[in-house]
Amino acid sequence: MKNSLEVADVFRTFGPAYRKAYGHQMPLRHLRTMRAVEICRTAELGGHVDECDNCGYLRISYNSCRNRHCPKCQSLKKERWLEAVEEGLITGPLFPPGVYSS
Repeated sequence: MKNSLEVADVFRTFGPAYRKAYGHQMPLRHLRTMRAVEICRTAELGGHVDECDNCGYLRISYNSCRNRHCPKCQSLKKERWLEAVEEGLITGPLFPPGVYSS
């Protein structure tokens, strides 16, 4: 069961009405991004079927939009970036004692 709301859900639900009201004012790149997020990992982009060699279980995987603004497509990249930043963080006090004391 799906418990969380995603940007794609909001775009699918409210996007058509929003585009009808404001689409003429929106840059084309914004309209394209909205559409890419809406159809990301759906049958509209196609997909493939994976089958387990042992039990024969089938899993359908849909293709992603690969848009740089898509939260689904960029989540792994974001996590890797956060890990890299965390590794480079300075541990311990950032400033000498007494510099920002009140």
